[in-house]
Amino acid sequence: MVYWLAAILICVSDVVDSRTLSGILEPSHYDFYVFSFNSPLTFVLSTHSGDADLYVTQSSSNPSYHEYDMLSATTGVEIIQIPETFSSPVRVGVFASAQYINTSYSLEVSSDDPLTGNKKYPGKDTSSWSWGDVFWFILEIVFEIMV
Repeated sequence: MVYWLAAILICVSDVVDSRTLSGILEPSHYDFYVFSFNSPLTFVLSTHSGDADLYVTQSSSNPSYHEYDMLSATTGVEIIQIPETFSSPVRVGVFASAQYINTSYSLEVSSDDPLTGNKKYPGKDTSSWSWGDVFWFILEIVFEIMV
């Protein structure tokens, strides 16, 4: 529970501020994120060094290369568009290939097609958010996961 709460806090604070998450992974390791939404989502994973793959699931467990609903595993930019039919929240896993010492990545999250240029945090107008708004939004996500 504490692990997921930490992941949610990192995820929400980073997305609200910059709409992009980033990380560095050791070979064959994952970073996991949870996203609550009420409109279709688009994930764009850019690898800066190494090779990262993107896994998404609607289930209550973390995605992996054995268990996932959607996967993008190319050597370039990974793009997954979550359809409206998916239930919220979705869990996202970024996996680092075993072939590289370290993998560095950025994960951009938007509620629009990556080609439109209209980037907005899913289902929320964050342009005028206060810290109180962020706090209540985090509590909303935690409640959804616990239920």
